[in-house]
Amino acid sequence: MSDLRITDIKTYIVPTVPASEVTYNWSGTKQFLLVKIETNRGISGWGECYTLADRERSTVTHIEEMKAYLVGSDPCMISRFRNWGYNLFGERRPGIDLFCAFSGIEIAMYDILGKSLGVPVYDLLGGPVHKKLPAYANLGPDGVKTPDEEVSMARELAARYGYSAFKLYPFANDETEDEMIARIAHFREGLGPDYRIMIDVWRTTDARLALSVARAIEKYNICWYEEPIGPDDLNVLRDIKMKTDLPLVAGEAMYGKRWFNEVCKLNCVDYINPDVSVVGGIAEMCDIAAIAEANYIKVGPHNCNSSTVSLNATIHAACTMPNLSSVETFPWHEEIGDKMAFNQIKVKDGYLELPDGPGLGIHMNEEFLESLEYSPRPPKTWKLFEEKI
Repeated sequence: MSDLRITDIKTYIVPTVPASEVTYNWSGTKQFLLVKIETNRGISGWGECYTLADRERSTVTHIEEMKAYLVGSDPCMISRFRNWGYNLFGERRPGIDLFCAFSGIEIAMYDILGKSLGVPVYDLLGGPVHKKLPAYANLGPDGVKTPDEEVSMARELAARYGYSAFKLYPFANDETEDEMIARIAHFREGLGPDYRIMIDVWRTTDARLALSVARAIEKYNICWYEEPIGPDDLNVLRDIKMKTDLPLVAGEAMYGKRWFNEVCKLNCVDYINPDVSVVGGIAEMCDIAAIAEANYIKVGPHNCNSSTVSLNATIHAACTMPNLSSVETFPWHEEIGDKMAFNQIKVKDGYLELPDGPGLGIHMNEEFLESLEYSPRPPKTWKLFEEKI
């Protein structure tokens, strides 16, 4: 045990757009949730929780309730926290919001441990396997509506950052099956054969349509086909995998190693995409990757968070994974990321480099974070809900 003790745990909710500009589209509602753990020796650690729209404050409440237990404890006792969080505080039945809260706290603990020892977090995990990590760009389901615009955006990102892989959301445009297939074909034709294309179904359709589209686009050399259905029925997911040649991906909506263990045992997918700010943190992420490696499944970390704390945490974990595929990045989070952190890591020549310095290696702009006031989004109506469905 160290002589470090937790003295306070703070949270910051960071909107990507002002409340007055919220569109209720996916990228128009995203808010980031950062966690800062302070200690008696002046060493602070930063973490980040994944957020679901309108549930950010429920995750904050989980953190506040855990804070009552954690103040006065040793932040370097990470394994003890993980055991306590799942078995005692979570009573072995935690949901995704609680796992997101676990993640933010655990990541901040690793940041403190690395800083206290003067080493990067990846050295605490056994050292990197990869010196730099391949990245892909998420083009997002909002704001890109025409096939030509998607091709133009991808080409611009390829020229600026060197990306050679992109994720599309053809199921998010309220199009017919033929229109979706044509959109994917247009993207492949517009980019040419040298780029990897990921298709995210985003759990928005039924298994029959997802399978039909999968079969139709097999000829376009698709890198992976993500979440054709929700994560609730792994037998259906396995059935889809058996009926298409497209590599399947699942995991962004899953949390904890136990769920991923079932996915791997049933051979439901070719890739998993766990999110470090969802699954329980850095150590849980590494445990999940090890389970996947033992089952010959690759890992492509999900990262729909800020491009600051969570991205750094992802890189620290991912660089130790022999079965790493590529890391998800969100180019449109870069602008707010530059306000949140002084040394945001950015994609260069299609890769992410390892952070420098002890801990996570991220230097946050706390003055900016403290200047933010939480503003509830405008009132919602049943009409908006009915239009969406």
